[in-house]
Amino acid sequence: MLQPNFKVTTKDTGVNAAQIIIEPLPQNFGHTLGNSLRRILLTSLEGGSATSIKVDGVPHQFSTLSGLREDILDLILNLKTVNFAIDTDEIKNVKLHVSGEKEIKASDLDCPTGVTVTNPDKVLCHLTSPKAKINAVITVARGMGYVPAEEHTSEEIGVIPLDSSFSPVISASYTIEATRVGRSTAFDKIKLQLVTDGSITPLDAFKEASRLLTDYSAYVNSEEAYLIEVKPKASTLATGGYVDDLDLPTRVLNALKKADIVKLSDLKSLSLSDLHKVKNLGEKSAAQVVEKAAEKGITIA
Repeated sequence: MLQPNFKVTTKDTGVNAAQIIIEPLPQNFGHTLGNSLRRILLTSLEGGSATSIKVDGVPHQFSTLSGLREDILDLILNLKTVNFAIDTDEIKNVKLHVSGEKEIKASDLDCPTGVTVTNPDKVLCHLTSPKAKINAVITVARGMGYVPAEEHTSEEIGVIPLDSSFSPVISASYTIEATRVGRSTAFDKIKLQLVTDGSITPLDAFKEASRLLTDYSAYVNSEEAYLIEVKPKASTLATGGYVDDLDLPTRVLNALKKADIVKLSDLKSLSLSDLHKVKNLGEKSAAQVVEKAAEKGITIA
């Protein structure tokens, strides 16, 4: 049996970026492990994102706001690129209250406790006159994967639902190289390139993906994962059916029904001699009835 015996090393390659190396692995385990980790990293980690926005004086996303250089749609597109780190499962409201001529950045957002912005230099919009102002409430939440705006709709007038990409991982890719153990080169090395949005470090994202993979793999090997099919008892099946279920010739079925043998439960009370007394039911036909009844768990003797 192959036992895991490898090491994991990390190397920072940029802002919120790292290379994670896993070696040595048995040959062909590189793609098995690397692809599983990559898919989990890209699809199954929780992160934070804006889910809706309400701007004073703006009825819908195709509106404009006096004194705002961008239209509301541009503001929404910029807002979608703001990375929120949220340490609670509660839905939170982030406020934006700015007036006067100003370039508005993500750092101008007033975040409640438990919510931080990891890219504060992101430009959201521009106010173009001293009398211009913008007042907005942005709803943020934790989630997983991509959620379309239709799932964030609200009955409140003026609330604009947003498409949300919750994944904290921007990119994840891997390569497989041969590595040496002693004289043998029949081992794999995984080089995993990982970039996050700053709400989680690459190493923490890797550890969380590894934990999820371990949990699901362990569950597959647990008793709880397997359903034991309980087959109904033959007697239960028999009493609930009809003689039509026996797949007998029409002539034989008609003979049984004329003798008021309609249900399978009627057959259970018969003996072989009783069956021979049924009018128009010869010995060969009686043998067919006995054989088909036995398939349903009914013994006629």
